[in-house]
Amino acid sequence: MTSTDTRPPGDPRRRGDLDQPTTLIPVVPPIEAPTTTLPAQPPNQPQPPAVADPPAWWWRWLSPALALLAVLLLPLAAATTDLDALDGWGLAKVLPPAAWASLALAVAACIAELWSPRPRIGMLGIATAVLILCSVGMPSIVQPTARFTTAWLLAGFTDAIAGTGVPPSGIDARFYWPAFFAQWAFFRDAAGATQLDEVLRWFPPAVVGVWAIGVYALARSMLGGTRTPWVAAWLFVGLNWIEQDYFSPQATGIVLLLTVLTFCLGPLATRRTDAAGVPGWPAPHPGAPRLPLLRRWVVAAMTPPNRPTLPPRQLLLIYFCAALCLLAVAPEHQLTPFAIIGQLVVLAVVGRFRGRGLVLVAVLAVVVFVLIAARDFWMTQLSLITGSGEQENALQAGIFDRLTGDTGQVVVKLLRIAVPGLTWLLAIAGAWVYWRRRRDLVPIALAAVPMAFAAVQSYGGELLLRIVLYGLPILTILGTDALRSLVRRNRAWEKVLAVGMLVTFGVLVLIRGGNDAYMLVTPEDVAMTRQVYAEAPPGSKVMPLSNVGPYGLEGIGTYNGGSNLDGCVHLANDPLRCIDAEQPDYLLIYPSIENEGVVLNEKPPGWTQRVIQELVATGNYVVQYQNGFNAVLVKRGMPGSDSPLGGGAR
Repeated sequence: MTSTDTRPPGDPRRRGDLDQPTTLIPVVPPIEAPTTTLPAQPPNQPQPPAVADPPAWWWRWLSPALALLAVLLLPLAAATTDLDALDGWGLAKVLPPAAWASLALAVAACIAELWSPRPRIGMLGIATAVLILCSVGMPSIVQPTARFTTAWLLAGFTDAIAGTGVPPSGIDARFYWPAFFAQWAFFRDAAGATQLDEVLRWFPPAVVGVWAIGVYALARSMLGGTRTPWVAAWLFVGLNWIEQDYFSPQATGIVLLLTVLTFCLGPLATRRTDAAGVPGWPAPHPGAPRLPLLRRWVVAAMTPPNRPTLPPRQLLLIYFCAALCLLAVAPEHQLTPFAIIGQLVVLAVVGRFRGRGLVLVAVLAVVVFVLIAARDFWMTQLSLITGSGEQENALQAGIFDRLTGDTGQVVVKLLRIAVPGLTWLLAIAGAWVYWRRRRDLVPIALAAVPMAFAAVQSYGGELLLRIVLYGLPILTILGTDALRSLVRRNRAWEKVLAVGMLVTFGVLVLIRGGNDAYMLVTPEDVAMTRQVYAEAPPGSKVMPLSNVGPYGLEGIGTYNGGSNLDGCVHLANDPLRCIDAEQPDYLLIYPSIENEGVVLNEKPPGWTQRVIQELVATGNYVVQYQNGFNAVLVKRGMPGSDSPLGGGAR
């Protein structure tokens, strides 16, 4: 057997070379040439995600326990509230300690869950609902019926449409936008009900809860995070003193507005991009060359926004829902469609959402509705759209004319001026923070769009409330961004802001309930009014001494509500002269009318009793019913003038 040696020649281990002399050559290590190759790096090992320490068992139960205690205190608060003691300070002065403790516990439940190492979405939602119930819903809990005169009047509008299905003409301009009343007339008839008393009572906290959901969704899109959107929702509720959440078309209009904005700034949100690489606005990175301002604007305007990443079917569904909301809001309310259109135009111009055809849908819906369905309105009352030319009317009616009444009334109304001012200051600070982080001024532009309504001077004192309300969702989101920046700089501010949240909601209860002395409606008021309409013949003139109380809950279009003579818009302005001029067949007097004269118009206590005595002394009227400050006076010769109402005057 042979083997072959495969060692190279000269190798000393080769068999044939073992006897040959060898020369040892020193081995010199080769000189390494310079190279640009990076040294080998160890592969990056995936780091395990950081896991927060599990919260202590008592922390997980803290927020539910606080929320439960807050709810359990509400029946005690309702039982111990003395509504007869209402004065110019409103509801806040007569609330018992149980009510304030319930509000404090609701705030504590929200903060406890927010500070939890692992905040639970479900618990945050429950705590928010309890907070709304204990703040916005406090009047609904402690008062036996719905407050706010206008809510009862709009219930009367609903009743008028439910009877015939056709809005009565020539009575109120709000009937030209009948969608809200027709909607609730359908609900009422479908449920087999004859009244909406409980709906009126619980409508404010329910609709504010829906608003809070919309603000939360907007904050998720604009600010991100898990805790910050909840703070934005709480801030919105705490600063929403405007009290336009009663049973009204504008309350539903805000729901539709928030829905459309959530679509546009959420699933439809985009930013302008340029595939050619031309620097647009803002600059893509700090080192990019800066172009002239005019060219940046032109490039931004001509660059199409990028497409959302959602599948086409989902986009089609979102477009359909957004268009449906825009079509629904046109016959719902006078001003809300214009607020939506203005904000959509801003977003479309800067390319912040895909689907600019929605602007066209909104414009066409409003134009077609106004030109066809509301034709009689704009032909006869065009000044309500174009303005009266008196630039100080809205400011005068919205601010200065309201600063009347006793000390409590003046303080409450000054707070109503201060809170929007502080809201705007906080929002401006948030806009600066938002700009420094994202180079984006679109949110502050969205909040400023409703200011264009200042041109609608003839809308009256409610105009300024609408301006604040339409901008409040974006303002509170920007304000939340400012607070988040403050906390990130110094975590000690968290405790200060927690105390501020408690103070904010206390002030909210004071402001919202400031008019309750003359906005309170009792079950006796409602029963007395319904009895009058049941006994009065159709066509008779039924009027209240002043426009507070549930005087309009029924009979709209069936009974004559007066002609609003000059100087006698309220009969209480000059009772004997105005009553002699109007000649009402039935005169309604409520305790709220008595309180309005005392706390708001500086009349002496008992002034309504003296009016009753003077009217009876003239021989033209008789007292059909009286119980304290509740009274019904009937003109002599009318049915019921010789018989007591519902069992006799007391």
